[in-house]
Amino acid sequence: MANNNDIKNYIPTITVPAYLRISRILAYIMYAWVIFGIAVLLLRVFLLAFSANLGAPFANFIYRTSNDYLEPFRGIFPPRQLGETGYLDVAALFAIIIYLFIAWLFSTLVTYIQHKIDRTVAEQKAGFKAQLAQKLKQPAKRV
Repeated sequence: MANNNDIKNYIPTITVPAYLRISRILAYIMYAWVIFGIAVLLLRVFLLAFSANLGAPFANFIYRTSNDYLEPFRGIFPPRQLGETGYLDVAALFAIIIYLFIAWLFSTLVTYIQHKIDRTVAEQKAGFKAQLAQKLKQPAKRV
Protein backbone atom coordinates (compact mmCIF):
# COMPACT_ATOMS: atom_id res chain seq x y z
CA MET A 1 0.00 0.00 0.00
CA ALA A 2 1.24 3.53 -0.79
CA ASN A 3 2.47 5.89 1.87
CA ASN A 4 -0.23 8.20 3.30
CA ASN A 5 1.99 11.26 2.75
CA ASP A 6 2.25 10.39 -0.96
CA ILE A 7 -1.52 10.30 -1.21
CA LYS A 8 -1.97 13.56 0.71
CA ASN A 9 0.57 15.32 -1.52
CA TYR A 10 -1.11 14.05 -4.69
CA ILE A 11 -3.11 17.06 -5.91
CA PRO A 12 -4.47 16.61 -9.41
CA THR A 13 -4.53 19.57 -11.78
CA ILE A 14 -7.44 19.70 -14.17
CA THR A 15 -6.79 21.68 -17.32
CA VAL A 16 -9.37 22.72 -19.85
CA PRO A 17 -7.93 23.15 -23.36
CA ALA A 18 -7.41 26.77 -24.33
CA TYR A 19 -9.43 26.45 -27.54
CA LEU A 20 -12.50 25.47 -25.51
CA ARG A 21 -12.12 28.36 -23.08
CA ILE A 22 -11.55 30.88 -25.88
CA SER A 23 -14.42 29.57 -27.98
CA ARG A 24 -16.76 29.75 -24.97
CA ILE A 25 -15.76 33.36 -24.34
CA LEU A 26 -16.25 34.27 -28.01
CA ALA A 27 -19.64 32.57 -28.09
CA TYR A 28 -20.73 34.50 -24.98
CA ILE A 29 -19.55 37.78 -26.54
CA MET A 30 -21.45 37.10 -29.77
CA TYR A 31 -24.53 36.05 -27.78
CA ALA A 32 -24.39 39.30 -25.78
CA TRP A 33 -23.99 41.32 -29.00
CA VAL A 34 -27.08 39.70 -30.51
CA ILE A 35 -29.16 40.14 -27.33
CA PHE A 36 -28.14 43.81 -27.22
CA GLY A 37 -29.22 44.18 -30.85
CA ILE A 38 -32.60 42.62 -30.10
CA ALA A 39 -33.14 44.99 -27.18
CA VAL A 40 -32.19 48.03 -29.28
CA LEU A 41 -34.47 46.94 -32.13
CA LEU A 42 -37.38 46.41 -29.72
CA LEU A 43 -36.85 49.89 -28.33
CA ARG A 44 -36.72 51.25 -31.90
CA VAL A 45 -40.06 49.64 -32.76
CA PHE A 46 -41.60 51.08 -29.59
CA LEU A 47 -40.17 54.57 -30.13
CA LEU A 48 -41.23 54.68 -33.78
CA ALA A 49 -44.73 53.42 -32.97
CA PHE A 50 -45.20 56.28 -30.53
CA SER A 51 -43.31 58.79 -32.73
CA ALA A 52 -40.55 59.65 -30.26
CA ASN A 53 -38.68 62.92 -30.77
CA LEU A 54 -35.39 62.41 -32.66
CA GLY A 55 -33.97 65.42 -30.83
CA ALA A 56 -34.03 63.54 -27.52
CA PRO A 57 -30.58 62.07 -26.83
CA PHE A 58 -31.90 58.64 -25.84
CA ALA A 59 -34.14 58.26 -28.88
CA ASN A 60 -31.33 59.48 -31.14
CA PHE A 61 -28.95 56.92 -29.59
CA ILE A 62 -31.47 54.11 -30.13
CA TYR A 63 -32.08 55.09 -33.76
CA ARG A 64 -28.35 55.35 -34.55
CA THR A 65 -27.47 52.10 -32.80
CA SER A 66 -30.34 50.13 -34.27
CA ASN A 67 -29.46 51.30 -37.79
CA ASP A 68 -26.41 49.01 -37.76
CA TYR A 69 -28.49 46.02 -36.74
CA LEU A 70 -31.26 46.88 -39.19
CA GLU A 71 -29.05 47.51 -42.24
CA PRO A 72 -29.21 43.96 -43.72
CA PHE A 73 -33.02 44.05 -43.57
CA ARG A 74 -33.72 47.47 -45.05
CA GLY A 75 -36.15 47.55 -47.93
CA ILE A 76 -37.57 44.08 -47.35
CA PHE A 77 -40.81 45.40 -45.87
CA PRO A 78 -42.22 48.92 -46.08
CA PRO A 79 -43.13 50.62 -42.79
CA ARG A 80 -46.83 50.71 -41.89
CA GLN A 81 -48.51 53.91 -40.74
CA LEU A 82 -49.86 53.81 -37.15
CA GLY A 83 -52.14 56.66 -36.32
CA GLU A 84 -51.27 60.18 -37.42
CA THR A 85 -47.56 60.33 -36.56
CA GLY A 86 -46.23 56.89 -35.65
CA TYR A 87 -45.47 53.91 -37.80
CA LEU A 88 -44.66 50.23 -37.43
CA ASP A 89 -41.23 49.28 -38.71
CA VAL A 90 -41.97 45.79 -40.06
CA ALA A 91 -38.37 45.32 -41.19
CA ALA A 92 -37.26 45.83 -37.58
CA LEU A 93 -39.75 43.20 -36.41
CA PHE A 94 -38.43 40.80 -39.04
CA ALA A 95 -34.86 41.58 -37.93
CA ILE A 96 -35.82 40.82 -34.33
CA ILE A 97 -37.13 37.39 -35.36
CA ILE A 98 -33.93 36.63 -37.29
CA TYR A 99 -31.71 37.85 -34.43
CA LEU A 100 -33.71 35.73 -31.96
CA PHE A 101 -32.94 32.70 -34.11
CA ILE A 102 -29.24 33.69 -34.18
CA ALA A 103 -29.29 34.13 -30.39
CA TRP A 104 -30.74 30.65 -30.05
CA LEU A 105 -27.90 29.31 -32.21
CA PHE A 106 -25.28 31.02 -30.03
CA SER A 107 -27.00 29.71 -26.91
CA THR A 108 -26.84 26.20 -28.37
CA LEU A 109 -23.17 26.72 -29.21
CA VAL A 110 -22.41 27.82 -25.64
CA THR A 111 -24.22 24.74 -24.30
CA TYR A 112 -22.27 22.47 -26.66
CA ILE A 113 -18.93 24.00 -25.69
CA GLN A 114 -19.80 23.74 -21.99
CA HIS A 115 -20.71 20.07 -22.52
CA LYS A 116 -17.31 19.45 -24.12
CA ILE A 117 -15.59 21.22 -21.19
CA ASP A 118 -17.56 19.15 -18.66
CA ARG A 119 -16.70 15.94 -20.51
CA THR A 120 -12.99 16.87 -20.59
CA VAL A 121 -13.01 17.57 -16.86
CA ALA A 122 -14.85 14.29 -16.13
CA GLU A 123 -12.35 12.33 -18.23
CA GLN A 124 -9.44 13.96 -16.40
CA LYS A 125 -11.03 13.24 -13.01
CA ALA A 126 -11.55 9.60 -14.01
CA GLY A 127 -7.91 9.41 -15.05
CA PHE A 128 -6.80 10.88 -11.71
CA LYS A 129 -8.96 8.40 -9.82
CA ALA A 130 -7.41 5.54 -11.76
CA GLN A 131 -3.91 6.86 -11.03
CA LEU A 132 -4.75 7.22 -7.34
CA ALA A 133 -6.17 3.70 -7.22
CA GLN A 134 -2.97 2.45 -8.85
CA LYS A 135 -0.87 4.27 -6.24
CA LEU A 136 -2.94 2.78 -3.44
CA LYS A 137 -2.22 -0.72 -4.79
CA GLN A 138 1.56 -0.14 -4.81
CA PRO A 139 3.48 -1.28 -1.75
CA ALA A 140 4.70 1.45 0.61
CA LYS A 141 8.29 2.61 0.22
CA ARG A 142 10.61 1.69 3.09
CA VAL A 143 13.09 4.32 4.22
